Amino acid sequence: MKKMQYDEKSPKLLNSIVCAIDILGFSQMILDSCQTGLGNKLLSEINYLIEKNKNCIVPDKYSQGKIKIFTDNMVVAYPIDYDGESELNEILGNVAEYQFNLALEGLFVRGGISIGEFYINEDIVFGPALLDAHYQESEIACYPRIVLDDKTVEQLQRHIQNYNKMPEDHIILIDTDGKWFIGYLNTIFKYFKDCSNEYEFEMVKIKLLEKHKEKLEEMLTKHKENIFVWDKYVWTANYHNFFCDLYFPQEKDLKIAKHLLLSWPRQISTGDF
Repeated sequence: MKKMQYDEKSPKLLNSIVCAIDILGFSQMILDSCQTGLGNKLLSEINYLIEKNKNCIVPDKYSQGKIKIFTDNMVVAYPIDYDGESELNEILGNVAEYQFNLALEGLFVRGGISIGEFYINEDIVFGPALLDAHYQESEIACYPRIVLDDKTVEQLQRHIQNYNKMPEDHIILIDTDGKWFIGYLNTIFKYFKDCSNEYEFEMVKIKLLEKHKEKLEEMLTKHKENIFVWDKYVWTANYHNFFCDLYFPQEKDLKIAKHLLLSWPRQISTGDF
């Protein structure tokens, strides 16, 4: 039986899983780079990074997934066949890899995922699932996380119950506010997964986490005087530390130091006048 797919010639809404993604702080990056004469440099870097990493979203010609990019905004969609298990697993894993790869370059993203009617072609993205995914991204995510809306959570719960297994590599986490989100750091377990040298594989994972830590520390230092932005990277740093405690408890140096994640008041001194 032919798989469901978006028809370029005859637009029709299909039940789909849709993800909307936005790069955190990108508007300010554009303003800053153009004011300092570095607009073309930023444009070139962003173009390179998106081209380099977008293939992990729709990795091969056999995938029915579609992608639409507008600079820092991305919409990814997969039409759903049968119970949607394979499409859900595919989009979660692929989006996690994209999020992880950008984070290693110092670009942190937020996003939302929803399920519903949707259509996409070269010229248009359309449907209530897009509106719901965008709402999750712009109003609910807040931090550099990609959250699942209630419909997606319910679908995932059905799959867990029906197949008696958790999503691949435990990629979904539940935040303190109850929101389900993609734990993108689990992507490190995909790198060289078939490597026969366990020590080499372990070193690769540690190096990737060290790079993630380095980029986060840069962001925490850069934005320490802007509490609204800084708080978003504190959230991501806490997620990083949680992941390290869970999978690399002996590697204490992988964690981000607590003094970077706290803001203490101080008394007034003569130096303040």
